[in-house]
Amino acid sequence: MTLHVGGAVPNIRHIDADPAWLARQIAQAEWRSASTGGSNCAEVALLPREITALRDSVNPHRTPLIMSDTGFGQFADAVAMNLFNRPLHLDTDPVTAVGKNTLTTEWLTSQLRLSPWRFGGPESIGVAALPHAVTAFCSPAGQERRFLFFAQSEISDFFAGIRGGLFRRP
Repeated sequence: MTLHVGGAVPNIRHIDADPAWLARQIAQAEWRSASTGGSNCAEVALLPREITALRDSVNPHRTPLIMSDTGFGQFADAVAMNLFNRPLHLDTDPVTAVGKNTLTTEWLTSQLRLSPWRFGGPESIGVAALPHAVTAFCSPAGQERRFLFFAQSEISDFFAGIRGGLFRRP
């Protein structure tokens, strides 16, 4: 699999949903997680119209990342193939799931600019490995730029859940 690294990509399914409808679906969604160490984790909701939402359980009030099921499948395929493994030198002085909220906006902004982004496919969310064992996710191409941040413990559980098929649509 070749990782998409930016630029225009044809044939992207844009999520064209009424914002009020989408907000209702998110509010009523059944959120799934793969947390083994508590309630701090990445959560996935499978919404109608082949839409997948991803949020941070530590910050559920933040707007989730929204993608097509195809985009989530591209992301899950890249995870299964270990294409988002972190460089070990970035894992020194790791933050906790709650500690990631203490990172300053200035630090996060500078790291988002410096870090290479990797995408599992044209509709996939982007992944960047930041220092302090933080992983950033960004919204798919063509959407308003939104970011979620996770500690390594959260990502390890989330990726294990993906590899185990926990987030597949029935």
